[in-house]
Amino acid sequence: MGCTDGPAIEKGVRFLIDRQSPDGTWEDPLWNGTGFPRVFYLKYHLYAKYFPLWALGVYRSASA
Repeated sequence: MGCTDGPAIEKGVRFLIDRQSPDGTWEDPLWNGTGFPRVFYLKYHLYAKYFPLWALGVYRSASA
């Protein structure tokens, strides 16, 4: 299904695991959507929860 080994993969997975909060979520204090630069920025509140979990799930499925 995909490459699951190598230093970049290991660093990425370790990064996500190390930054996971005790409640199982991740913090994203900055804006995560551009909107119109210097006019307004967007904050998608679920991005910090959805994408790290998705990445770890894909990693787990690919390495099984």
